[in-house]
Amino acid sequence: MTDDETHHPRLVLLDEADGHIEGRAKYHKLLFNYADEEADETTLTFVREERGPYDPGLSQAMQRYIDLGLMDVEEDEEPHEVEQTAKGQRYMSGYERAKMRLDESFRQTKERIRNTVQKHGDKSASEMVDEENVQDAKENPMRKELK
Repeated sequence: MTDDETHHPRLVLLDEADGHIEGRAKYHKLLFNYADEEADETTLTFVREERGPYDPGLSQAMQRYIDLGLMDVEEDEEPHEVEQTAKGQRYMSGYERAKMRLDESFRQTKERIRNTVQKHGDKSASEMVDEENVQDAKENPMRKELK
């Protein structure tokens, strides 16, 4: 079992982004940058879509988090704002405290995700699409899984 399977990087990434990500496209690109630049081994998979790498599991994970009351997505405006709820903040606080005590590798995953957010979090999705690693991924055939 890889760290991603037990560390929930999609949820940790939102928490490290201060509970707010400006749109789903940016969420996808932040996850891609985490997997591409920081993660040694990841279960996150990406396929090539029109605007670059896309995590096909993110939509399903987001719906689970919405159903659990951990996040909200503002659908009325573009880009769709992704927000961590108060319940999500409480959940992540307890989750991180427990994981830090029980799982030594969690601290490293959290630090890697924090590095990604610090490096790319202030960029727009468009700016991230223009980066070299995303452009390289866009050279793959559409809908092809990226390695």
